[in-house]
Amino acid sequence: MKRNAVLVLMAGALMGLSACAFQPLHGSPQQIRAMDGIVVAVDGQTRIDQILDEALNDRFGTPSGGRYRLAAVTSMTASGLGVGADDVATRSAISLTVDFSLIDAGSGLPVLTETVRAEATVDIPQQPYAAISARRDAEERAASQAADRIALRVARYINRGGQ
Repeated sequence: MKRNAVLVLMAGALMGLSACAFQPLHGSPQQIRAMDGIVVAVDGQTRIDQILDEALNDRFGTPSGGRYRLAAVTSMTASGLGVGADDVATRSAISLTVDFSLIDAGSGLPVLTETVRAEATVDIPQQPYAAISARRDAEERAASQAADRIALRVARYINRGGQ
């Protein structure tokens, strides 16, 4: 009896989900090919630029001269959040802003231009090497979050047929 009640509830939940505006992000083979091999170009020579470039290439695959090129410009700030009794910051926030454009390789015109923001917080240990390591870890987490958000926005654009 319990099993039947659970099955009825699950069926009702699935029917309710099918009636909402949820649209899964599955693509046709053509859309998947459009996402694969996007050439990524992150402007700048800083460490965060290199980390973001690697993260984006992980999401889009090996650059292969696909239909699109992704150009990105980064801006990073660090701000102290927690201050100890000795007036030294004990916690910091790394804020990463990425302005990116998806450019049609054929025409050279941008088809999607947006900005994403990502933030990672970090405890600042007193040991100098540990502080450097913690900051680098926060930078990598912020770049990974930004790359995920960019990949999702590009996927949404391609899934909607370029709209």
